[in-house]
Amino acid sequence: MSIKDDTPISRKRLQTVFEQLANDRKLDILSYAADHEWFTVTALKDDLGIPHTTAHDYCRELHQAGLLHREQMKPATYSAVEFDIQLSLDAIATAVETESETIDYMLATYGDGIIDELLDIWERVDAGELTYREASGMLDMQHADFLRLASELELFNR
Repeated sequence: MSIKDDTPISRKRLQTVFEQLANDRKLDILSYAADHEWFTVTALKDDLGIPHTTAHDYCRELHQAGLLHREQMKPATYSAVEFDIQLSLDAIATAVETESETIDYMLATYGDGIIDELLDIWERVDAGELTYREASGMLDMQHADFLRLASELELFNR
């Protein structure tokens, strides 16, 4: 599976994308996006008859999954992201194996609670209170390991 690149897909990425594609309303939104150069949540709400809060939440989730592009305008505008799903058993096996190796290494090196600790501190990183380097220092992690685990957990794509 790729979204304009050939980076190996992770188990989390597979799960996230297929959860989005399993929702009929989200498929309607993607179809709408394919027919429009760009759109706002209000236009989507009006044209598809979806409640505003639902349309907003679904667009945000599709954006986080990499299936919609969001422009930081007032109001926010969305556009379709071209993607191509080519999935093989080898790609799935590689995703599972790579994630397992990374997670196992992190747990062995930093302890069983490191994932929860990283997720807790990530809120402060997202809020701009901490840099990646400061957060890795607070967790007593090698900076490269911090970035690798954050990437594996797809925290950069939120």
